Amino acid sequence: MNDSSPLAAARDVLTVREVQHVLGIGRNATYELIASGRLPSIRVTARRIVVTRKALEVFLGLAPNTGHEER
Repeated sequence: MNDSSPLAAARDVLTVREVQHVLGIGRNATYELIASGRLPSIRVTARRIVVTRKALEVFLGLAPNTGHEER
């Protein structure tokens, strides 16, 4: 992947809107990925969901899925 990609500039934790931008998909499709569990997420509050950069990289096949994330 080149450095001009949206993921290269992404922070360690992304909002749903930022995930939409990186994946180039709509809001509903992003929430469907999260609800189905295909894209792991963290519910911070009742109205706030975030996705780790590592989870997004695994989803995209850019990082190996080790079954756990570093903390």
